[in-house]
Amino acid sequence: MKFQCPHCKKPSLSLKQKYLTGKWLEVYCPDCGGRICAQPIILAVLSFLYAWDVMLFGYVALAKHSWFYLGVLLGGWLILDIFSLSCPVSRMRPKPDNTQSPE
Repeated sequence: MKFQCPHCKKPSLSLKQKYLTGKWLEVYCPDCGGRICAQPIILAVLSFLYAWDVMLFGYVALAKHSWFYLGVLLGGWLILDIFSLSCPVSRMRPKPDNTQSPE
């Protein structure tokens, strides 16, 4: 399964690269070398939901001594991971070249 690069518009991003963009990492297109990341606002919402899932169901699992809520925590985590694959990706500007000294 390949995903479209926002730079060259070719289906060149692998499933692993798309998954890594959902974890606040930038990836590079194997075809054109463009920097790619997921939408930051969507990632912020997903990060909040991950934290909410772990804190709420982790606390309930510890308080009630129940494995059921631990399963709900893991199920919610899996659903959020699957949802992160559907996040749109964005183009990033190339990194500035800092090898030249200012004159």
